[in-house]
Order: sequence, then C-alpha cells, then structure tokens
Amino acid sequence: MMYAIAALCDWFGAKRVAMRLFATAPRSDYAAWWGAVGLMQTGRDEEALGLLTRVRAIHPGWKRTKRLLATLYLRRDPEQAVQLYSPPMGIWEEVFLGDLLYFFLHREDEGAHWWRQAYARVDWKSARELDNPARLLLKRLCRITNDPVLLERFAELDTDNFRQQHIVDYVDILASRGELDKAREMLDRGFYLYRGDPMLTARWERLGFGRLPSYKVKTSGTAAIRHNVYTGLLTEVSDLSSIVDRVHQEHPTGVVTIASSVMTMCEGTLMWIGTFKPSRLARFLGPRTGHGGGKFVHWYSYPMEAAWKVQAYIELAGTFRVLLGAGATVLGKLLHRKGWFYTVVGPVAKAVDSDKVMPYDACLVPGPLDVETSIRHLERTGARVSVVDVNDVFGAEIVASTEGVDKDWLRRSLEDNPAGNDDSMTPIVVVMPE
Repeated sequence: MMYAIAALCDWFGAKRVAMRLFATAPRSDYAAWWGAVGLMQTGRDEEALGLLTRVRAIHPGWKRTKRLLATLYLRRDPEQAVQLYSPPMGIWEEVFLGDLLYFFLHREDEGAHWWRQAYARVDWKSARELDNPARLLLKRLCRITNDPVLLERFAELDTDNFRQQHIVDYVDILASRGELDKAREMLDRGFYLYRGDPMLTARWERLGFGRLPSYKVKTSGTAAIRHNVYTGLLTEVSDLSSIVDRVHQEHPTGVVTIASSVMTMCEGTLMWIGTFKPSRLARFLGPRTGHGGGKFVHWYSYPMEAAWKVQAYIELAGTFRVLLGAGATVLGKLLHRKGWFYTVVGPVAKAVDSDKVMPYDACLVPGPLDVETSIRHLERTGARVSVVDVNDVFGAEIVASTEGVDKDWLRRSLEDNPAGNDDSMTPIVVVMPE
C-alpha cells in the first residue's frame, strides 16, 4: 500500500512526499534511488547508505542504486566504489570503472585500460544513441592519446560535445585536407557556442576566413568587478560549503555565484545514462519536443537525447505535469506563444542538460532538487550566495539567492557568462560592486 501511494504521489509530481514514502518502500530500482536521494537531500547520508546497501544485497542487478551507492562510497572510501564495479558487468560499467579509477583514485593507466576494453565492445550501428557510450569513450581516449583518427570519429558522433581545443584541432585536420568549407563551418559552430573566444578567433584569422561571424557577443550590463575562482574539478565528493566559506573569507563583500549544474554535481543527484531507460511516454513525446529536431543552421552532430530528457522531466516534475505541459505546448503553438511547457513543468526540469565535463558527460544533470535548502546550508558560512544558470547564447538566469542579493543587478553583471565550467575549472564567480 505504501509503495502504491508513493507511486501515485510521484505521478502527480508531489516529489518530496513520494521520496519519503519510497524510502520506506523501495520496491523497485527507481523507488530505491529516489528514496535514497530524498534522504541525501535532507543530510541523512548514513540512512541513505543503509537503504542502498540493503537493496544491493537483495537486488544486485539494480543499476541506478548501484551508481548512487558508489557516490556514497566515494565520499568515505573510494576503493569501495572501485570494488563495487569489479568486475564490471557490461560496457557501461567498464566506463564507470574507468572513470572511478582515472578521475577519483588517480590511477590513470588502470582507468584507461577499462576505457579501451569498453571501446572494443562498442556497437557502432547505434553509436549516436545516447545510451551508447561510443562518444564518451572517444572523448576520453582523445584526451589521453591525442589521436587524430579518434578525434575525427568523435566529430562524426558529437561535435556538440566539443570544447574549444577540440574544435581547433579538428579544424586543423579539415584544413590540412583542403576541406576549408567544413573547417569554416566548424569554427562558425564554435563561435555560436563560444562567442568571441580568442582561440577560435586566432584560428579563423590564421586560415584567412575574413570577417568574423556576426553572432552578438554578450557584454556585462554593469560595471561590477568579477573574480573567477579556480576550483579544480568539482565532483560528487567535493565539499561545496567549505569552498564557499573559503571564497567568502577572501572576498567578503562579494556575491558568490555557483552554476546550478555544479551544485547538482556536488550533491551527487545525477541521472547516469546507462542506468535507466526512457519510458514509452518519453519515447513518444521526445521527438515532438524539438530537441535536436530544429533547422540545421550549423554543420554539427549530436547524440539522440530527446527521449532521455523527457524521461528526466517525467521523473522530476511528474507524469501529470509533463502531460499538462505537452497540452500547454500545443495550445501555445496555436496562439504563437513559446515556453509554456517549461512554465508548467517547473525550473528543475527546465535546467536538465547533458554536461560536457568528464566524467559528468555520462549524465543528465538536473537543477538542484531543493535549491532553497541548499542555499540555506551555504548561507551558514555567512556568504551571500546565488545559484545561477548562464550560457553564452541566452544570458543569465538567477535560480535562487540568499536574502539581500539584488537579482536584477546580478543577472546583468553575468550576462556575458564569465564563469568557466569547462577545462578552465572556474565555475564559481564572485561579483562585487565597482
């Protein structure tokens, strides 16, 4: 009965109630995962560990709870996380094991071994599907080998996952073969994503492509002083509270801004591809959402991810709200209005994205599940904190802030996206009045 009530609450989007009930009736991988996530969100990691350990003993084949258990092991004894996946069962577990060894235990040679093992098992016929780790393995192997053959194969699958250095390296390959039109298109795509980037600009000018693409480079709307904080790779084992405290001590008058995706990574509430599948409803609605289905303005490739994103919306907002959102979308099209779907499903679902920073490029990353609670926790450091969602194309959105922050001033101060969520590893920006 408890499980049935939890499932009904989940269907209607009463997520907090559903999580509490799932924690007492973890009768499926989905229920156990969300029950444990609910416990973690309220600071009860020990109870979450007990729950996950019990269901692991009874249901060793449950994949979602296994990866969440690995997160809790990483925070205590990383070697236990490695043992959890030894030996790996299937290609995705080989990827996970390689990532654990390479990024967390810093045993790079062992991690690379498992990536190569997984690469040898790739089904290339379905390589563009999101649940095929081909593009992830190519990205990792490119990192450790700089092999141009692997880079070209990576480009065939997912140039949308390229960083600036990937773009420049691939452009050089195209230019060396005389494929200047493709090289120009690749740089054009790069400028759309990374507007005004000096590395891309230098390559454009060196190749003599003339006038730069006319994509508008956003600029800060205030005279605020911004300081990018180098954090290194922030992960599910990072103590965000201590990092914010340190930054606040160094810049006591500033507002500490944190990318919403980074907060989710540190909280560990990530939706790992390879541990779940889209439902039939998600597969039906996915192609109708417009993800990856728009006009080809640029020459690029990307994985087929629409159904997976809709599945994330269903889990985060509830099936009922997603259906309402779909209905609102239809009505909005008749009235020539946009954005009604996300207005209905809410900001947590709106923030869902696939990250590009390894090892979290193997996830869907929602917004923080309880951002107000997370903000209150960070506020104890005495800092003024804002969780933000910013990109080069659409500008800045303030997701949540501590009391006293001028949100409009802060939004305008971040319009040009000064943070570096990629290899520069500066996802925290302190914003101070002039």
